[in-house]
Amino acid sequence: LKPCWLRRAHRSPPEPCRAEVLGCVRHVGEMSVTGYMYNINATKKLGELELSAGLEGNRSWHNQFKHSAYIYIGGLHPGLTEGDVVIVFSQFGEIVDVNLIRDRSTGKSKGFCFICYEDQRSTILAVDNMNGYQLLKRTIRVDHVDKYKAPKEFDEDDKDEDGDPKLLEYKATGAEGKGVGAYNVTEGQQKIDEVARARKGASKKDVEDEDEAWAKAFDQTLKGEPRKKKKKKKKSKKEKKQEKKQMKEDKRKLKDMLNEIKRYKKEKKKAKEELKQLKARGIKAESSSSSHSAASDASDSGSSEQPKKKAKR
Repeated sequence: LKPCWLRRAHRSPPEPCRAEVLGCVRHVGEMSVTGYMYNINATKKLGELELSAGLEGNRSWHNQFKHSAYIYIGGLHPGLTEGDVVIVFSQFGEIVDVNLIRDRSTGKSKGFCFICYEDQRSTILAVDNMNGYQLLKRTIRVDHVDKYKAPKEFDEDDKDEDGDPKLLEYKATGAEGKGVGAYNVTEGQQKIDEVARARKGASKKDVEDEDEAWAKAFDQTLKGEPRKKKKKKKKSKKEKKQEKKQMKEDKRKLKDMLNEIKRYKKEKKKAKEELKQLKARGIKAESSSSSHSAASDASDSGSSEQPKKKAKR
C-alpha cells in the first residue's frame, strides 16, 4: 500500500487525508523508527489522534476488535513466567487464559504471550496503558488479537482409526493455571491469602468506634432485635467468699457511721438546750440587777431632798 500523501498527490483536486477521523496507521507523522518500535509508536499515535478528535464508542479504532478478548504481549523478558504476566496485567481485569509461548525442547520463554480477559473492555485499558511500557528495561508491545488460534494438544494414548493421536479440547488455564475460577492453587498465592486473612481477623478484633457502636445499636432497636447480653464469667468459690466478707464489712461500717451520726445529733440537741438555759439565766440576772439599781437610785434621791427642806424652814 502507498502512503496517504502519495495517493493524494495523483488526484485532482487532492483529497484530504482522513487519518484524524479514521485513524490511518500509514499516516503517523514524521516517525523515523521502523520495525518493532514502529508498531508500538503507530498504536500510540492512534490513541493520540483518537483523543484529539474526541472519538469514542463505535468510532474508536478499538471497536473493530470488540469480538475478541485476547491481547498480544511482545518484548517480554525471558525470565518472566505466566504468574508474573498475570500479576502485571490483572490490574485491568480478571484474566481467564494465559498462553506464554515457550521453546518445546528447552522450555524457555520466547518473549511473547497471549492473555484473555473475562471482560472484553479490559483489553482496551491494557492496550492504551501498557503499550510501550518499560518492563525490566525492555519496551513491551501490547495490541489486540483479531483471531486467536488456540494451541493444539494431542492425546498420544488415544488414537483414531488412522493411528493419529486425537486432538484434545482446549481449556482456558485461568489466572493460576488450574482452570477458570480456581484460586489459591499455587504455594505463593496460598501464603498471600493466609496473610490477608490474618490481617482481616486482626482488624475485626480492633475496638469499634463509638459512632459505629451507636449505629449498630440503633439498627438493632429499629429491627426489634434484643441487644446481646454480655456473658458473665463464672466466679470461683474463693472469690464468692471474699465478696461476702467484703459485703459484711461494708454493712458494719455503715452501721458505725449511722451510730456516729445519731450521737452527733444528740450532742447537738444537748448543746442547744444548754444555750437556751444559759440565755434564760442571763435574762433573769439582768432583770434583778436593774431593779436593785433602780431602788438604790430612789433612796439616794429621797435623802438629798430632806436637808433642802430643813434649810428652807
